[in-house]
Amino acid sequence: MELVIFEKMNPITETIETTIPNGWLEPGAPPLEVDFGCHRGAFFIGMAALNPDIHFLGLEKQADRVNKCLRKIGRMGLANAFAVQGVGAEPLQKLLPPASVTTFHLYFPDPWPKRRHAGRRVFQASFLKEIRRVLRPSGTLRLMTDCESYFCDMRELTRDGWTEIPWHDGRENVQTAFEKTFRAMGQKPHQVCLQPIARDVSVAT
Repeated sequence: MELVIFEKMNPITETIETTIPNGWLEPGAPPLEVDFGCHRGAFFIGMAALNPDIHFLGLEKQADRVNKCLRKIGRMGLANAFAVQGVGAEPLQKLLPPASVTTFHLYFPDPWPKRRHAGRRVFQASFLKEIRRVLRPSGTLRLMTDCESYFCDMRELTRDGWTEIPWHDGRENVQTAFEKTFRAMGQKPHQVCLQPIARDVSVAT
């Protein structure tokens, strides 16, 4: 089994980093948004440029893409954007404490469209459980895919414990590279914005 190492090259100092920036998870820190599977960073870097009062963390499995993101962030001088290499739920487990994320973006994950390959999809019950752990109680989960069968599975997994809220949040939208491609072809991706329903922790007396 390949060992997953959460390292990324700092584009300025050329030293190896092993954690997200200091202070991002401290009390009183700006809101944190996660772009899972950020590819080359078009979405989260663009959002960071438009929203300097919010931290944006990109998670990507391919190291070369992570380094490209970091170099672009460095060139743009963005102190509120960062990228980390990681696969599946492991970066969430290793890097993010409970209730630390305000918005979790999962856009165009690998669809594995053949039913026999569905088990390879990242969006599984265990992954959703990890997303819920890192989300704040009022946090949001934003999903987008061009694969209808995958979207149906996503909605089935989020049928209990989640409620749908309006997609548009009043902010200027930045499209991912995939979204631009599909919309240019006249296709409309499937999308939904969800919020966790508070668990009933009351105890009968």
